[in-house]
Amino acid sequence: MRTRVAAARQWSGNGIEAIRRGAVREARECFTKASSQLPHDQEIVANVARTHFQEGKYQEAIDVMRQAIEIKRDDPELIVELGEYYLVAGQHEEAQRAVEKSLEHNHRLASAWLLKGKIHAANGEHQAALSDFQKSLGIDSSSQHAQLQIVQTYRKIGDPLRALSAVEQLLEEFPVDGQPEAAIIEKSAALVQLKQHDSAIEVLTHAAVRSDVSSGVFTALAQIQILAGKKTKAWQTLAQANERFPNQPQIKQFMSEIRVDNSLKIASKQ
Repeated sequence: MRTRVAAARQWSGNGIEAIRRGAVREARECFTKASSQLPHDQEIVANVARTHFQEGKYQEAIDVMRQAIEIKRDDPELIVELGEYYLVAGQHEEAQRAVEKSLEHNHRLASAWLLKGKIHAANGEHQAALSDFQKSLGIDSSSQHAQLQIVQTYRKIGDPLRALSAVEQLLEEFPVDGQPEAAIIEKSAALVQLKQHDSAIEVLTHAAVRSDVSSGVFTALAQIQILAGKKTKAWQTLAQANERFPNQPQIKQFMSEIRVDNSLKIASKQ
């Protein structure tokens, strides 16, 4: 038994290291080997499910997470995680059942209220979603996820001023060069909704010079530049993004769309 435990711990450690390197498939293989040694270790089985989910294999993730929950049925956090998988897989009724079950275990579980809000939002019930997100934030005031969901919901119900106020409160908690990318993009979206395109462009332009941003900042910036009638600037933004992220096909696709659009306009004038 000690040999099996040692082997499982080694494989599990290798899996965690692979996750840190972004090698999800390798991590899944490691966790699967660890689980073969300790099939009743809930965390190891849950890690197998998580790697399936990261690979986009949602049904496999659901099936394995259900196995993990069966090992110890009083873990509401894992039930919430299963509900997240159901939601992403488009199985809203199953997600709802999962969140209600988790709240039966712990009515003050912030992640459960957050998931409940996401389910309402997915069903177009934005006022109900806002209430759930606020309950989640009331339980865990440090939750960036809940804060961002509130910002997004304000935008969806057509209240960009509140969205802007909420996201600025979140951003004030961080140094300027350490602000979360998702919050920066949300701020730019709220500004666009307020017809303040130049301010939105300024926000994203400042973020784009950071070394830790993803290609999403550049594509968001280019989209707003197009809305503002600055297609040349948008092209330059995407060209810069293409140099920085050469393996991102969506950037090349976006550049092609701008090129085709410009070609059509030139042809129509001739």
